[in-house]
Amino acid sequence: MKKLTLILILVACGFTGCKKMQGAETTAKPSSADPKAEVIAASRKLTALKSLSAIVDGTGGKLAIKKDVQYVAPDRYHIKFDDETGAHVEMINIGNDSYMKDGDSWNKLPGHDPASSTFRNSFTDEVLETISDAKFEGEETLNGKPASVYSYKIVTKVAGFPVAHRIWVDKKSGIPIKSVGEYNDSQVKTLTTTFDAEKPVTIDVPTVKK
Repeated sequence: MKKLTLILILVACGFTGCKKMQGAETTAKPSSADPKAEVIAASRKLTALKSLSAIVDGTGGKLAIKKDVQYVAPDRYHIKFDDETGAHVEMINIGNDSYMKDGDSWNKLPGHDPASSTFRNSFTDEVLETISDAKFEGEETLNGKPASVYSYKIVTKVAGFPVAHRIWVDKKSGIPIKSVGEYNDSQVKTLTTTFDAEKPVTIDVPTVKK
């Protein structure tokens, strides 16, 4: 039952895409010609990546959660999901097939329409069309990388939740390295995602227990 609850929360957070960051050094706030266009350009660079890793922390809602997510284009996800009670779920989604780890073994889940816990949904063209109030908030150094900071509002792809969003864009690569989403009506109130576009990622079909 605990795993089922975790899966439901995981799916909800995946669909919704569901301050000043510690360790970040803020500099003066220069002007930006078109913050909305710059957010869209950075978002499209993120979704165009062939592989990506992220750590997602959800706080302020019914249950604090943490996800370690890996992605390989076009449709492979490896998800490790934990909550504050100590419960743990590990899943692999490949196309229409989903697998869950049980101890040291993997089981294939029934059904052919998995809801991938995609941490990329908030950066798709469908969601980017809803951007409003885009602002350039200045520059910060985050984990040793100079970054441009933007704030804006979006509406989530599924369920239509309004979200106050903030992203840190690596000035060298133009790819977001961190995002924070503030939700008013979701399983969690704040989703903080730290992206890693440099880590090699491989996701294979797991060996299923007979």
